[in-house]
Amino acid sequence: MLIDRDEQKIRNAFSQISVDTESLERKVRENMNTRKLIKPTPLKRTGFAAAASIAILLFLSVSVYAAAALGVFDRFMTQHDPAFGEVVAPVEVYMVDQGVRVDVIAAQTFGSNAIMYLSVRDISGQNRITEYVNILPFMDIPRDDERPFGVGVFGGHEPIYFDRATNTAYFQIEFQDVTDIPNTFDVIINDVRFDTRRMELEFPVSLSSISEASTIPNPSHIANLEFPTWCAEYILVPSMGENFPYIPGQGWISNVAIINGNLHVQIISPRTEMTELGGRNSNGNVISGAMLTGPDGEWVVPINQSFLQVDANLQGLTVYRQQNMPLDEIVDWLSYTYLYDLTETVFPIDVTALDSYSLELIGMFEHSVAGSWSMTVSTGETSGLIRSSTNAVAVGRSIVESVLVTPLGVSFSGNINGGINEGVASFTGHSVLIETSAGNVLIQEHPGVGFSAMYGEDAIFNGFARAESPINVSEVTAVIIGDIRIAVE
Repeated sequence: MLIDRDEQKIRNAFSQISVDTESLERKVRENMNTRKLIKPTPLKRTGFAAAASIAILLFLSVSVYAAAALGVFDRFMTQHDPAFGEVVAPVEVYMVDQGVRVDVIAAQTFGSNAIMYLSVRDISGQNRITEYVNILPFMDIPRDDERPFGVGVFGGHEPIYFDRATNTAYFQIEFQDVTDIPNTFDVIINDVRFDTRRMELEFPVSLSSISEASTIPNPSHIANLEFPTWCAEYILVPSMGENFPYIPGQGWISNVAIINGNLHVQIISPRTEMTELGGRNSNGNVISGAMLTGPDGEWVVPINQSFLQVDANLQGLTVYRQQNMPLDEIVDWLSYTYLYDLTETVFPIDVTALDSYSLELIGMFEHSVAGSWSMTVSTGETSGLIRSSTNAVAVGRSIVESVLVTPLGVSFSGNINGGINEGVASFTGHSVLIETSAGNVLIQEHPGVGFSAMYGEDAIFNGFARAESPINVSEVTAVIIGDIRIAVE
């Protein structure tokens, strides 16, 4: 439905007025069935008393009924004008649990990519949902092939609007998978986090008082493959936090040290209690990371991060032990023995100017409730809105074997000769553009790239560059990654 800005303003302005005129309703229905709206003649505002005139009453009757007659999808498109509204299809399914209603308003799949719009509303009368609400939706897709990490496909979500009057939050969600997403799938949310807020706590000790500390081998490190930006070979010796002042919240400073000119910050937090539904009930603060500000006032980018799951003695499973444990023992360890999350972040630092740095601890404050919001989503056929290339093209040490252009962005995949280290370097600093008859258009400067868990010389990668608005796929002639042009069919 195409609705111009005048009509949208009219509906928003008079959405609270109730006027009932039988003959006008009939005419509106007739026009709605032909996907047109009666557009009233603009009238001058001559004072509030003039609103009682017959002309304005007729005008309001048409506008108000048209707004009420719109379905969930049309009303959402009219009021919020979502970025990808022109490429999604109505879904309009919902689920209520724990006093929270989740509506899937619209969705569409494009090969291995999908987009969805949904809303979350508190109908319990407790007004628990605010602009800080957070969710983690994922797709449950039946697959015949073996999937290394299960069949769940998680989506990156972006809040787009919060309606205070109805305590309703609206989200745009994008999914990417390594294979095609079917036109029918289940979308699942296992918990709603009502009041998620970022916390920043100043580190209570001067960095100039920090010295060297002991390290231990990182149990998650792969011996025959070094990870340059995560999963370091060595980590600081974990502690229960007795060496540093107490930080409010569910977590503590485990260890901080300067090693080889780098600042290591290790934080430990209790694991999140999961429910039988796969969600979580939590209330309180969680300290989860660190942020460093340099002498110039800018954030210092970490050069390494490690994430571990550890037991009561702060010990984690080694990679070797995991590879040799039966599956039921791994599940048992994750269910009962794993108690804490350990995060260690490494920052480059000028050891001659420690007092000019500022270290802050990052955490989240939230209240959440577990539930079961599961809905089946069906979308239309969109193969005609996809352009692709299967010609192998070298980009640095990487071989891009396939490219997919959809209205949502550009997907690419392939393998890397030499392993993940070379793969990370191959894509660092490379932008993704599309070539059209009108010129080149930048899609994303630093596209997201994920790598397989293969530990051999040839690692598989999958990447996605998100568009900010729908791409007119018919105009695209090529994809440019860095300075390499890849023609599409």
